[in-house]
Amino acid sequence: MRHRPRWALLSFGALIVLALFTFPTWRTLFMRPEQGVPFPLTSAERRELLVRMPNREMAATMYFSSLTAQPVPTEQQPAAVPPDAQIILTTRFSELDALRSARGSVTFYRLIDDTVLLRFDDFEVTNAPQLAVYLSSSEAPQSVQELGGIVPEFPVGELRGTVGSQQFTIPRELRLERYRSVVIVSESLQLIYGVARLR
Repeated sequence: MRHRPRWALLSFGALIVLALFTFPTWRTLFMRPEQGVPFPLTSAERRELLVRMPNREMAATMYFSSLTAQPVPTEQQPAAVPPDAQIILTTRFSELDALRSARGSVTFYRLIDDTVLLRFDDFEVTNAPQLAVYLSSSEAPQSVQELGGIVPEFPVGELRGTVGSQQFTIPRELRLERYRSVVIVSESLQLIYGVARLR
């Protein structure tokens, strides 16, 4: 008779330990459906990619950044291209994956005074911290480390927004034929968000 309280106490302790170890499995029974889903305000495809990322902090930054767009401020929107500007090259951004994509046309213009303009029209990119534009000698870089191939990458400038037309001036002495792509990079995340091939 004296051993029954001990066995009851040991059994109760074992149940508590078992409940704690199996908590991740049974806790969803007591949650509302939306509470059990990580990254709830995104598509299933994006959610799956975010959940698989080994760096949880980076996944959270990518998720929360992507929820808002940043239109180009009115005062920073480019003027119309002069009618006498010569088109050097036109291409388009292509989508990388469900988490990182850029859309829109990319056009290089040469003005009468030999100034070269790089212009994005109908442009949109997934929002991320510190987005910047680079020219790369790699045709389709998959990582920031691949930006500089034979020729070092050229930093064009910071994006003025994630939605809307933008224009950048390229130095006259820069030899465009040495570059094979225009690349959008999140400098703080060290990730590529868009690539437009120039060949």
